[in-house]
Formats: sequence, C-alpha cells, structure tokens
Amino acid sequence: MNRKPISTWILRASLEMTAVVLFIFLSAQRLHAQVDAGTILGTVADTSGAPINGAKVTLTNEGTSASLSTITGPDGSYKFTPVRIGSYKLTASFQGFQTTTQTNVAVNVGADVVINFSLKPGEVTQIVEVSASTPVLETQSGSVGQVVDTRSVNDLPLNGRNFTFLAQLAAGVNTPQADTRGNAATGAFAANGLRPAQNNYLLDGIDNNSDTVDFLNGTNFVVLPPVDAIQEFKVQTTGFSAQFGRSGAAILNATIKSGTNELHGTLWEFLRNDKLDAADFFENANGVKKGEYRQNQFGLSAGGPVRIPHLFDGRNKVFFFGDYEGLRRIQGTVHQGSVPSLAERQSGYTDFSDLILAQASRPARPDALGRKIPVGTILDPATTRAVPGGFVRDPFFTPSAACPANTTDFSGANIAACKLNQIPAGRLDANAIKLLNLYPNPTNNAASALLSNFADSPALREHRNAFDARLDINFSQKDTLFFRFSYVDDPNLIPGIFGGIPDGGGFQEGSQTANAQQSALGWTHTISPTLINEARAGLSYLHTTRVSPAANDLSNLPLTNGGVMGIPQLSENGGLPAFGVNGLATLGSNAFLPSDEVSSTFQVTDDVTKIYSKHTFKMGFEFQHVKFSTLQPPWSRGQFNFDGVYTDIPNVGGGNTGRAQMLLTPIASTVLGGVDYVGGPNEVFVSNISLTDNGKNYYGTYINDDWKITPKLTLNLGVRWDFFGLVLEHHGNQANFIPSGGPLNGPTYLMPGGKNSCNNTFVSVSFTTLLAADGIKCLATNAYGSGLGNSQKTNFAPRFGFAYQVNPKLVARGGFGIFYNGFENRGFSPNIGENYPFQFNFHFNKPDETHPINNFAGCATATPAGGPTIATGFSCTPLSPLVVNASGLELRGIQFNYLTPYSMGGNLTVQYQLTPSMSVQAGYVTSLARHLESFPGANRVTQILDRTLSSSNFKPFKDFGEGSSYAATEGSSAYHALQTKVEKQFSGGLNFLATYTWSKTRSDAGDLLNGGSLRGYRAPYVPGFGIQGDYGLASFDIRNVFHFSGGYELPFGKNKRFMSQASGVTNKVVGGWSVNWIATLQGGQPITLPCPSDTTSGTGCYALLVKGQDPKLGLYTDTAHGRLNWIGNPAAFAQPCVLGAGGVATASPTGCVPLTGLAALGGPPGQIPGPGFHRLDFSIFKDIPFNERVRLQFRAEMFNILNHPNFNSPGFGGNGVVAISDSNHFNSSTFGEIGSTRDAPNDPRQIQFALKLYY
Repeated sequence: MNRKPISTWILRASLEMTAVVLFIFLSAQRLHAQVDAGTILGTVADTSGAPINGAKVTLTNEGTSASLSTITGPDGSYKFTPVRIGSYKLTASFQGFQTTTQTNVAVNVGADVVINFSLKPGEVTQIVEVSASTPVLETQSGSVGQVVDTRSVNDLPLNGRNFTFLAQLAAGVNTPQADTRGNAATGAFAANGLRPAQNNYLLDGIDNNSDTVDFLNGTNFVVLPPVDAIQEFKVQTTGFSAQFGRSGAAILNATIKSGTNELHGTLWEFLRNDKLDAADFFENANGVKKGEYRQNQFGLSAGGPVRIPHLFDGRNKVFFFGDYEGLRRIQGTVHQGSVPSLAERQSGYTDFSDLILAQASRPARPDALGRKIPVGTILDPATTRAVPGGFVRDPFFTPSAACPANTTDFSGANIAACKLNQIPAGRLDANAIKLLNLYPNPTNNAASALLSNFADSPALREHRNAFDARLDINFSQKDTLFFRFSYVDDPNLIPGIFGGIPDGGGFQEGSQTANAQQSALGWTHTISPTLINEARAGLSYLHTTRVSPAANDLSNLPLTNGGVMGIPQLSENGGLPAFGVNGLATLGSNAFLPSDEVSSTFQVTDDVTKIYSKHTFKMGFEFQHVKFSTLQPPWSRGQFNFDGVYTDIPNVGGGNTGRAQMLLTPIASTVLGGVDYVGGPNEVFVSNISLTDNGKNYYGTYINDDWKITPKLTLNLGVRWDFFGLVLEHHGNQANFIPSGGPLNGPTYLMPGGKNSCNNTFVSVSFTTLLAADGIKCLATNAYGSGLGNSQKTNFAPRFGFAYQVNPKLVARGGFGIFYNGFENRGFSPNIGENYPFQFNFHFNKPDETHPINNFAGCATATPAGGPTIATGFSCTPLSPLVVNASGLELRGIQFNYLTPYSMGGNLTVQYQLTPSMSVQAGYVTSLARHLESFPGANRVTQILDRTLSSSNFKPFKDFGEGSSYAATEGSSAYHALQTKVEKQFSGGLNFLATYTWSKTRSDAGDLLNGGSLRGYRAPYVPGFGIQGDYGLASFDIRNVFHFSGGYELPFGKNKRFMSQASGVTNKVVGGWSVNWIATLQGGQPITLPCPSDTTSGTGCYALLVKGQDPKLGLYTDTAHGRLNWIGNPAAFAQPCVLGAGGVATASPTGCVPLTGLAALGGPPGQIPGPGFHRLDFSIFKDIPFNERVRLQFRAEMFNILNHPNFNSPGFGGNGVVAISDSNHFNSSTFGEIGSTRDAPNDPRQIQFALKLYY
C-alpha cells in the first residue's frame, strides 16, 4: 500500500501542534471549556444565617499549591468555575470573624460542589479547620450521569484494564450484543435507547473518538490510557449543557492525572494463563482442547514536580505525569463451522446421503407437483421446468423396481431405495472439487453433526505498547498551561477459523496494525475571579492496516486455467476470493481486504466563563477538521455465493445444499421445456482497487446560563448551534447517486464538474447508455461542491434543566434538550468516493431461483447462457473505466438534502440523602430520535410481487446492481425508562453503586454495525409499508438491567473493627485485605426471525408468532452438535404462504398462513428476547505497607467467577463468529442453535494475579 511513513505523519502533526501553540499564545482572548473540570460554589454567612458581603474566599489546590481568591456578593455567595478535578482547601475570612478552612474538598468531572461557611465572631487570625465531606446530592444541575472516581477506576475488577467498561455501571446503560466491529469487547455501550455509535468520547477535553470513519482500531476511542493514569471520569447520559455537542447519546469524559508537589507513582505487573482458567462452553461441547492463553500486562506511572538539581525547582510551578503500559497476549478463541464430511470427500463428492441423514428430524416438504421430498435432498438444476403450480426440479436418484421413475414420495424408506443424493461424477466442476478439498477434515465425524462438524481454537497474538506524557505549568495565579501527548502501537493477528489460504476469517480478522497518536494543549487565563478564559486544541491521528493471511500469496488458486480469471494479483491482495457456500463455512478471506485507513482530527475549542450576580454564563465555539483516507475495496478478490437455491425445491430452500450447487456444472436442460444452464453462483461481487481521500468540517457554538434564582432553585438554560459539513473528497473523486428528488427532481447521477464530466472520456459508453435507458440523468456540476449535496444549517439545540432543593435531604431535578449527531459511524458505507468511475463495485444477482445469472452475456469463456463459472470468474468484467460494462454496477448514494440526525432527551429525577455518604435516586428518562440514518438500498422493488415474477424486471433501475447502497435520514426511535440508583461514597471502609433500569426502546433504524440484529428492511420503497413497517423493538432494547459494584475493606487489623490492637506479624497477616466486585444482570436483546421461505419476490419477510405456544421451552444442550439450543419450539412460529400468480396465496410451505398484500411480509421485528447477560467479576487485594508513602499490593482478580456462559443469539455472525447455517429459520434442523458466546474469548472464568507498587 502506498502510504506516507509514520515519521512523516509525526512531523506533520508536530508542525500543526506548533501552529496551535502560536495561535494560543498570540490570541487576544484565552477561553475555557469545563469539560474536564468542576465547580465549587456556596455562601458565607454569620452564625445567625445573615449573608456576609465582601468576604474573601481562597481556593488552594492541595497537590500543587496553586491558589485563587474571590469576594462574596451581596447575598454572600461565591463561585469558582472552572476548577480542575482534584482535592482542594477552601478558606473564608472577613474582618471581625474567625477564619474558617475546609480541607479535602473533592472536585469531580462536571460536579457542582457546594461548600457553605458559617463564620463565628472573633479575630481573623483565629483559624477553624474542618475536613469537608463530598456532597451526595446534586443540587445545581438537571443532567443525569455517573462519576467514577480514581478509587473505583483503580480497584474494580476490569478485564484488560479498560476503564471505559465502567461506563456500563451507570443507570440507563447496557452491555450491547456482540457486533461486527468487535467494539462490544472493548467497552462499547448503549445509553438511553440510542445507538452505541452515537456516544462521544473525550479525554482531557479533547475529541477521542475513533468513529469518524469505521472504528478503525476496533474500539470507540483513539487512545486508551491505563487505569493508573486516569484521575476519574464521568459518563453523562442526558440533560448535559449546551457546552457539549457533536453527538446525541452519552458522553464519556475522562481526565488524565497531573503531577503534584510530591512524587507519586505506580508499577504494575498483571499475569494470567490458561492453567487456572475455565474452558469455553463450546470447547467443552465440541471436545476441543482448551485454547492457549498467555497474557502479560505491565507498566509504570509517575508524577511530580519538574526538578533539575541545582538548576530548576518546579514545585508549585511545573509538574509532569507520565505512564507506559505494555501488553503481550496469546489467546486461543474457539471457532465453529461446517466443512465437507469424510464420507463426502471419500466419495469424490458424489455421495451426499449424509446431508439428508443430518436433517432427518425435519419433515419432508412438497414441491409444486405434490411430491414429498426430504430436507437435504439435492435436486438436479438441469431438470428445472415450469408446471402449473410453479417450478420444479427432480432429485438425483436411481430408478428401480423399488423406486420407479414416477415416484411421488421420496421420504422414509424411499431415501435408501431411491439412492438419493448420488451425483454423477461427470457433472462435477473440477475447480469446485479442488476448492472443497481446501477445507480441513471435520473434528466431529458424527453424521448428525454435519452442519457444525469443525471446531478449533486458533490463537490471537497481540504486542501492544502505549504511553502518555503530560506537562502542567502554573505561570501565575492567572495563567496555567497543560500539554499532553499519547501514543499507541498495537500490532496483532486475529486468525480466521482455518488460517492460511482457506482462512474463513470474519470482518475484523487478519494481520493488523494500529498506530494512534494524540496531542492536547490548553491554556487557562483568569482575567478576574469572575471572568475566566481558555483556549484548547487537539490533534488525533489513527492509522490501521489489515490484510488476509494469504495476502502476499500471489499464486492465487490451486485451480485449472491458472485460477480465477480477472482477479488483480497484487501485493496484499493475494489469496482466494470469498466463497459463500450455504451449509459450509465461508472459504477464503473476508471482503474489505486489504484495508489501509488513516484518520486525523484537528480540534480547537474556545470558551469563556463569566460570573455575574446570580448568573454563570458560558459561551464558546468548537471547530473540527477531520481527514480520513480509505483503501478498502469491498471485493477486490471477488466473491461467489452458492446459496443452494438451484439445488433445492424452487422458492422453498432451507436444505443446506449449497455445496452441491457449487459442484454442479451448468448444462443444457435435460427435460422438455426446461430452463437451460441453471446453476453456478447465484450471486457474484467484484471491485477494483482505489483510494479515497476525504475530509469534513464541524462547527459548533453555544451560550449557557446557570441561573441560581434562589438558594434552593437553579435553572440551566442554553442553546447550541451545530453544523456538520458533508464529506468532501479532496481530489473531487466521488459521485452521488440520487434515486429521487435532488437538483433535477428525479433520478440523478451527480458528479463534480470539470475532469469528471458525464460527457468526456472518463466514463464508458456503456455507463452513459444504461443511465439513459434507466431514466437516470447524469449531471456534472460544481454547484454543490465536492460533497455533492446540501447540509442542514438550522441545527439549533435548546437545552433546559432545573434543580430544586426541596429540603436539605431531598432534591428534584429535570431537564430537556435537543442533541444533534452528525458523526455517527456507519462503517463508512456508502462511501460515494467508491462510485464509478473511481471505484467499481459490481453485484450480479440471480433473476430468480429458476434462472441463472445472465449479466455476463457476450463472454466467450462463460457458459453458453452467459453465466459465470469459478474458473472464468471476472474475465468478462473489465475493471478499466473506459471499457467498463456497466451492467450490474452498484450505485452508491447519500440523501441529497441531508437532514442532521438528532435526539430529544428529557428526565424528571428525585434524589434523597439517606446518610451523609449515601443517597437514593429515581427518575423517568426519555429519548426520542428523528432523522436517524437508515440504509434502505437504492434499487429495490416498489410493489408486492408474487414469486412467479422476477424482481430484476421490476427494479427501478434494472440495468444496475440490486440493493445498491444508499444512506437516508428517515429513521426514528423512542425510549422510555425508569432509572434508579443507590450510591454510597467511600466511608467506613465501604463504597458501592447499585443501579436498576427498566426500559423499552422501539425503532426502525437499528444498530448499524450490530451483526446480531438479524434484520434488514423488508420493503422500504413499497407504498404503505416503507421503513416504518419495520418499526419495532430495537436490536439493542433490553427490558431489565441491574448493575451492582463496590469495594469493601475487610474490618480486620490495626485500627479496624476487629483485632484493632493487632500489631507486628499478626497485623501484617490479618490487616490490609479488601474485596471488590462488579455484578451485572440484564435481560436479552430482541431476536428478529426471518421467514424460512421468501413469500414475495424482491422483498423480505419476518416470521409470525403462534398464539398459545412457548417459543423457548427452556435451554438445553445439543450434545450431538456441541451447541446450545435457545429456541426449542418451532411450532411457536409460522410464516405467510408464498404468493403465487396474481398474488394469490399458495399452500407452500407446509403449515403456512394464507396472507396477501402487505400482510405477506409477515409479523413485526423482535419477536422474542434472546439470551441475557449475567456476570460477576470479583477481586481480593492484600496491601503490604512499607512506610507511609510506599506499599505493595497483591491482587487476585476473577472474571466471570461463576463461569456463567453468556451466549450470542441464534443466527449471529460477525467479529470472528461463523453463524450456524439457518439457525434463525424455524423449519431448519439447526433452528435456535447457538454456537458462540458474546464475550469470546473472554467469556469463561479467568483468573489473574497482579502486583502493584504504590509510592
């Protein structure tokens, strides 16, 4: 891949940051953002309660000695904001009164700490000192969120030491289903019914989101400091002020530690291996040896004053903090899949009788002639023909006296008598045989295990190094500056199920690199105690690559004729095309490889805080310039799909006969009136290789007022304006397909003017001819910039909140706001820079289940019917712009008048103080989202078609790819919840947080990257249905969620409740022990089950629920298949009948419900809940003090200590998990079966030991 070296990017980043430094130093205004700070406020009064006007209040940081003073107003009030998180001393004094000091005043992220003074008469030189306790009530804001302090961050058991997992402890937050990007395994979460990709990650007030393009590094964040570097963080879920923009869901706001006047630090070593860990559920179920596991996580941190002996003493002035962490990991991950059986191999792929035996539990099905045909029977594509009831084809069988030629019942004893599934060797494709021989031998040879007969635990390998460095400078009481640089280098290998040439890897698998860097800079200037300004800037950089295991194997394929023709054999693009074979695991490497992606975000924020009377005004602006270049062709090696549609009962399917379809060479029909050359792949994809170089700009500005109307009532008022620019290709190399509306009020192919004109030599005659034939106008213009559309400019977002202190122990709070989100990750699809003539994405699909692909007509080396074969591949699909045959070309588009997605969030909450350290809270929270991005496709049918019609003939643009990618902003969602929590701050050796949420989320725009949602739009362009017809339970809806976390210092040893007089050896043995825990109990996410058979042509179908039937009937283990069955009652489901000629309901499949019109699309989504998530993580510590400053801590941490497996839903596939074939089809022998856990490979119990040295 032709990329600039890392050194070039570092130099460029340094120059840009230098420019930012100059900007800040020369700026006339230095403004402040309170994203990593809090507020201290209160009143000063005498003992009678009368306010004292003019009292002096001084705030001093106990770690750095930095101080700031202010004077109280006529009402005796004072306020310090923003105040960096940490521990402070607060002093109040006035002539004639004793000076009062409160120490240990803790300021958390975004917290409003109320400290009131009552001064006693006396001399100012008389000092009264008390130790402050952190308030447990939030009395100043209507927002909802959760602060996680440094104690919890460091002590709670965290698998992988990833602090972002702690965000899941907040009310309204749940652990999402595993997803195709693997983000759920790195801390992703859904908050208040909004999609996980809508969250916003901040670090030291700087944008830390990796979602600009495609979660490049498999996480939601660019850099992840170790827990020992985190001062604390806060997750805000709703009601946050107008200061925060960019996204519409939760904000995870973290702050790295800074140095103090004392040198402090930590050294750590965390070790684990497979000896003490439990085996994965599916390793045990399949008899697979427990996967190898070796993990070593080590590092150090240090912070203190910058001191150069005899030259410079930085105490009270200059402070440093730094950390380093390394990770070395080898971890086996169980993979399951299906491979050809030994019997099939030994027969030379002529005997597939085991395919029927493996599915013998399923009843035989009738064809259009009424013949009973067992599930798994291979039918001869060369006998495909029309009959009065539809289309039929005959089984491969041997006529005899026991099985005459006119047999109508092939089930039961006739399976053997007719010798079903014996394929003539002369009909087999030699290339297909060679491909099937690349599969490994099965690990389970039981005939009943045919559809999941292979399991292995290939090892992931990771070698991660990361560091952070921070410098804080106090120039004076008025000016402070900080600078931070973070770096991550994380190369790893995530293997596929087979490895090597066969591979079988999923989207995130392969050999990967991930390099991340982030710089942050801020300068705070205090003009006066009531006017504080700051400028802040940041630069994030992320570069990832991913290639398949055989990326540089340019020998291509072990096939005749030198392999698949038409595949570019380039460095990092070697290996097999992907072969999707129904009933077998995918052969070859995944799509979207090779991948080389770079993103950078340059950010500037300017904010000012002004305190005036009872008002605290904040105003400011934010600018982001985001650059991202992508080399990630969808199908640069091509993909062939063999779904078994040509070797099964037409329009019924479900027999897992894809391997036979792959093997059988299409030939002329062998029956009178039959269809010629049926067979071959039913779906083919191919792309060229190209690079897109994109960018976009974001602007935001706001004003906010915290108005303390009375000592008991505070209003939070604000408004924000956001502008999200369109994606621009820096060289103008993109085009936008607009299926309706747009600048010409009709189908338009919009291109930039100039070199990419529709009428010059940059496009083929075929392309312009087919555009005209399909009624698409080609428009080349610069009127809309290279973004080729219009952005919404009216994104005004009002925010309102209130807090009313009913009495000293009771507070009522609430709020409402609009939150715009123009950065949500959609996997960078559609990337309109991947449109013709810049990138070509061909998608050739079957016209129906009884005719072959015919888009290859005119290719001499293809079949006589023009269909593709494995060997000829893409030789008829030239990938040069001027000679492209545009038939089958995919067109990609984004809504021309793009409406910014937004959510409307509100809450009404009450909080009650039970004790000085404990409170209880309950509230109603709602979130309504509109204009959510949805992906209905751009070339789908607009009417209900019966199955005798080909959807290809009814596409709006019949010459182009079906289902072409298109992003619209038409989705909506609704969330309603009761959220409760009980929180105890640390006191008496105990702290805990318990949260419970009852909620319901409905949407027609599900989690875009959730591979477990198992749903797509059925009929998005059919009038009366649209995407609104798929409005139902969201894929991330979880009805009940309970979290309980905390820590407890065991009450034994010196100065403890028990054995308080212990000393010496006794105290060293019994003292210093503590335990910590995180418990999660949550229900399952909805499962959407499709109909096993398509009822219409070109539209989808969801299964119907049968009243009175229990879908689950309990969990049970399928020992023959080594899997778990979640849905045990197929009788609980039905489907509409297939529509025949004239839209009349047929009687197929057996037991169907006769429905017509829109009702033939089936029932609502999310019919039943999937498996829940139950987990208990536990740790026990032993502290061994050496002196007051140094202590050694031994840790034993147990993750999922109860070894409770948490399963994915049936049919889930993605992030390295191979879906069990047809496990979401209720008429399948594999129905309801689960083959993976949602947190693999970390699902089984793991035990970790660690040593930490604190000094």
